[in-house]
Amino acid sequence: MDDSDRFDGVITGVRDPRRLKAVADADLHGSLADPDLDAVVATLRLACAVPMVVVNIVSADRQTYAAEVGLGAECTSVPDALSFCAEVVDTGRAMTVSDAAAHPIYCQNPMVLSGVIGSYAGVPLIDNGVVLGSVAIFDHHARVFSADVLDILRHQGKLAGSVLALRRSARTDALTGLPNRALYGDRLAGALARLERNGGMVCVMYLDIDDFKIINDTLGHGGGDDILIELGRRLSSVLRPTDTVARFGGDEFVILCENFGGVGDAEQLAARVVAATAEPWDVQGWFMPVHVSIGFAVTDSATTEPSALLGDADTAMYLAKKVPGSMSV
Repeated sequence: MDDSDRFDGVITGVRDPRRLKAVADADLHGSLADPDLDAVVATLRLACAVPMVVVNIVSADRQTYAAEVGLGAECTSVPDALSFCAEVVDTGRAMTVSDAAAHPIYCQNPMVLSGVIGSYAGVPLIDNGVVLGSVAIFDHHARVFSADVLDILRHQGKLAGSVLALRRSARTDALTGLPNRALYGDRLAGALARLERNGGMVCVMYLDIDDFKIINDTLGHGGGDDILIELGRRLSSVLRPTDTVARFGGDEFVILCENFGGVGDAEQLAARVVAATAEPWDVQGWFMPVHVSIGFAVTDSATTEPSALLGDADTAMYLAKKVPGSMSV
């Protein structure tokens, strides 16, 4: 593949923090039962006459297969320096290796050394301007892939990216770009399930803007939208990369945090949220105070119902409304 197969203007780099955050947000775990992406790999295997195909999500020294055929595994751990797909992610370029055993670098790839991989072709898997991974085909033997095969690979790579884009749009709030209620619900259920294995505490925070109707009436809905967007940004700025902030609708936002040591951690985070929202707000040239009320609930039990935890946090938020700009548990 030549320079026309370079994808400019996208975030690349296996270890780029922005890219790793996008990978985490994509929630693409190893799976052998993804109907849409399984159709991509099945089509590529038949059309390109290759024994192995992957839709590969690349993180540091690890490749997770959102869909695969011919490997029989959900992930592999190969050092970035020896990974075909990591090279595609690092450069943002499509790549072919016709004889992996003769390549000065990839000849040391464990799967090349074992004789499983003899040749490779891959294209970037892109969603929302970020190279999440690659769509790749492998053969057991050295092989020069034809122009027709590479063309099919390009088109299927774009199709896989379109699948991810559709999923993201269905799980993202259109105004703020934050996760929506559906995605938050999935992440909360997953966090509670992991308590049994990992221990610690899960914290849910519920917050909304005090007197938001007055703000809308004063500034119009455009001004109100600006405040919602800025609130989402401020909330994200005080969270860890592993935390989730979502917009539930209207002026309601929720935060999900795992691996908390206790209620004290939740109180510290809530205090950071209050401090972040207390900074001056410049909305369409108007300098005005914006106050939020926060309630939170924590649990260390994997049997806690997600709806119950959210309900407790919601109740705590309404108690906090008695003192604007405060928090309650």
